[in-house]
Amino acid sequence: MYQRTFFEEKKRLINLREASVRASQYLNRKVAISNISYLLQYGRIRKYGRNGNRLINIEELKEY
Repeated sequence: MYQRTFFEEKKRLINLREASVRASQYLNRKVAISNISYLLQYGRIRKYGRNGNRLINIEELKEY
């Protein structure tokens, strides 16, 4: 079984603030941090990170 290391995933992981900015640019409309947080809370996208650092994979956000 192959497991990804933190360094492999680091290239695509971003925090909620950056995700909000990128989603807003991608969709050409305002996407608030609370919108991204909602997706995490209800399991629409996976959460990464430790010690309170919530990170998401930008590719998963784009697919959603």
